[in-house]
Amino acid sequence: MLCKAVMPSETYAIKAQRILAASGYRSDILRTTSRREGCSFTLRVQGNCEHIHTLLMQEGIPVQGFRIERDMP
Repeated sequence: MLCKAVMPSETYAIKAQRILAASGYRSDILRTTSRREGCSFTLRVQGNCEHIHTLLMQEGIPVQGFRIERDMP
């Protein structure tokens, strides 16, 4: 599965990326811009989304939104 976590800042996205890397997850940080919401950062991670979300919560990393996408066949 592909997990996308919307982070409140680039700093939190980088911290989350380091935490996940220590647990063996590779991730990418994407900058997204919206007229209504302004700039945000999305952390894109391949893996078990529930485990990823739990890891971030345990480390006190705030996540503004979490979306799960199925892998393409």
